Amino acid sequence: MQEICDIYLIEKLSGSSKLLQQLRIFDPTIAFDENQLYLGFLGLNLKRLTNVAILMNFKSNGIRCFNIPVRYRSALISQDEARIYAEIYMDSVGGTVICHRTRPGVSNPMFWYFLVHDPRENSVEPREGGGNLTVDSFDGHIWTCDEAAEYHYDYNNSI
Repeated sequence: MQEICDIYLIEKLSGSSKLLQQLRIFDPTIAFDENQLYLGFLGLNLKRLTNVAILMNFKSNGIRCFNIPVRYRSALISQDEARIYAEIYMDSVGGTVICHRTRPGVSNPMFWYFLVHDPRENSVEPREGGGNLTVDSFDGHIWTCDEAAEYHYDYNNSI
């Protein structure tokens, strides 16, 4: 069974956009107010692969967005709670959480990002790529590199 997903816009898109109006092909009940700007979840409940096709069409038209499982629309853990999960994990490997990390221009509600110092990286200072920790915003688990690569490829057709 394919997971049911939604499209999450990370920049505003007018309800009058042909891209939004065309979504009725996939869900005839969906309606977008032509006088409203849309940002965040669009309210779709479509199969993952259907949303990949929609996402690729949006991206080819310059619209930045993500394909996200619908369970991430609500009941997410807070940044403070995510930091606790990050600290527990980093304590277990002898490292430390330095701070919450934002990614400019990217706001994926599936994750909380933290800059960390991991002594297993053999560097005195935290470094890009080696000093990041991703906490799942639904259940608080720490994302592995493989899990992140799979999500980006299978859900968003990117690596």
